[in-house]
Amino acid sequence: MSDTSDLRDEPEANEAVQAVVDRALSYQAGAPIETVSAELTRGLDEAGETMPAQWIAQTAERISSVDPALRED
Repeated sequence: MSDTSDLRDEPEANEAVQAVVDRALSYQAGAPIETVSAELTRGLDEAGETMPAQWIAQTAERISSVDPALRED
């Protein structure tokens, strides 16, 4: 399991983006990277926000690597 506590206070994220990350951490922890990436992209679209593709890929990879049994809800 990787430490994702810093994702809960993402320096590049405004409040809407942070809500998308928090939701993905809560519901997609340990899911395949493609699933997490799609959820992040969908959430950003719904919030009317954009983030660089590299940020989405890195964030999805970190969320995907979380052991769902040990996640912090």
